[in-house]
Amino acid sequence: MEKHTLEALVRSVVGKKRAVRRLRRQGFVPGVVYGPDVEPLSISIKRSNLIKLFHEVTEASIISLTVKDENGKEVFSHDVFIKNVQYDKLTDEVKHVDFYAPEKGHKMKINLPLEFVGKAKGEEKGGVLEIHHHELPVETLPNAVIEKLEIDVSNLDLGQALYVKDLKLPEGMEAELDEEEIIAIVSTPSGLEVEEETGEEESAEPEVIEKGKKEEE
Repeated sequence: MEKHTLEALVRSVVGKKRAVRRLRRQGFVPGVVYGPDVEPLSISIKRSNLIKLFHEVTEASIISLTVKDENGKEVFSHDVFIKNVQYDKLTDEVKHVDFYAPEKGHKMKINLPLEFVGKAKGEEKGGVLEIHHHELPVETLPNAVIEKLEIDVSNLDLGQALYVKDLKLPEGMEAELDEEEIIAIVSTPSGLEVEEETGEEESAEPEVIEKGKKEEE
């Protein structure tokens, strides 16, 4: 699994709106790192570096975070995950980022991206593949995390569905959705259903005629 890197600075002034606004004007985004064995650490990240990172990672991506003080000395280094991102409602700019530093043996909750590969059998027959979930909420051990889960839908025929219970998750990872929840389904267009019903009616008609003849005899 690819590991991404990010550098940050210790943020000494915390909780003062004026200091935070000044920080943002200087091109930095405030954030915090926390975890089971990590005291919350306030940090600031260069906005351009953060935006670049967002284009490369998901919530399930491992990020190697290094935090330095104002003198450039390393004070913290840990693998982390993006836990929460706050955006400005008007400008859509990133306002704050939470990073979670996991520890071995401690489970965490993330949204695992789902990637669907292949073309369903049912699509070849005129069906439409409907994706109900592009992400799967899971509870997982840190060493079980994968960046995405590939799902082969090529065997799905008309009317067939793929359920949570059908997914093969890594050992140490459990889905947070009900096992009967539909992940994807190949729906049958109404036109195809009408054709099938018409065919059944036509095949049934000779039986009625044959029965009538016997009664007349």
